[in-house]
Amino acid sequence: MSVKITTAFVEQYSANVEHLAQQMESRFDGKVRQESQKGKTKFWEQLGATQAVKRTNRHADTPRVDSDHQRRQCVLNDYDWSDLVDTLDDTKMLISPASSYAQSAAMAFNRAKDEEVIDNAVATSYADKNGNGGATIAVALPSTQKVAVNFGGSNIGLTLAKLIETKSILGKNEYPRGDKLYFAHTQQQLDDLLNNVDEVSNADYAAIKALVKGEVNFFMGFEFIKTELMTLTTSTDVRTCFGYASSGILRAIGQDARGRISERDDKNYATQVYYNMSVGATRMQEELVVEVMCDESP
Repeated sequence: MSVKITTAFVEQYSANVEHLAQQMESRFDGKVRQESQKGKTKFWEQLGATQAVKRTNRHADTPRVDSDHQRRQCVLNDYDWSDLVDTLDDTKMLISPASSYAQSAAMAFNRAKDEEVIDNAVATSYADKNGNGGATIAVALPSTQKVAVNFGGSNIGLTLAKLIETKSILGKNEYPRGDKLYFAHTQQQLDDLLNNVDEVSNADYAAIKALVKGEVNFFMGFEFIKTELMTLTTSTDVRTCFGYASSGILRAIGQDARGRISERDDKNYATQVYYNMSVGATRMQEELVVEVMCDESP
């Protein structure tokens, strides 16, 4: 059983289970390409750009244009969550904790879904360049898709210059016009952005202040996604953030979070709350994702 269960006993004079501060929902829901997937590994078909051949002679031979077929690999990861509520604990409580335990599991799985996106957005992806089921090759995010931590001359947090460069890279890559642009970050990046803008002389100050306050979540063409799950390199205090077009990242669901609450006769008939899920993510196109390094040093 959970060794923390005594904190909810009757002497606490509470009829509700209070969830401590945590990210409860998935911040990337509806903001990446979402697909269902059967099987541990799946390749998603892609077709590269081709070029039209200009006709220069009458009755010339029909040109042959070889299409660039590629495939991007996505691997599902399985997640489990369970906890036990002892029958004796249950009688000492004003309410059964089972429903709150289920909520806690759902919150944990929502964060796991986001971590899959975060972990794979700028990491090495795997592709089949021939598109014919050959051996996969590792595809790293190229340096041209990265905004360095010292962009602008010295190590610094998020700045307008870094956002402008991110937007410029995506624009030069001709991101699909039907795609929305997103920027994933933590609270520290919003604070740094505000601190790096002159309140008096910069017209963007009011917009950034509203962004920090949570009054708006759009700025410079990006919808901002705040999550404290973003990767931090503790040895350097550098946070990995990223901007992207919505079709540039895929999240595949093999099985969405599925739960069961049942009695365990092998555990003195305790109530078990159990959830499982299968999810994976991959970067679909390097040109549609930009890594932005932000220094969080004091």
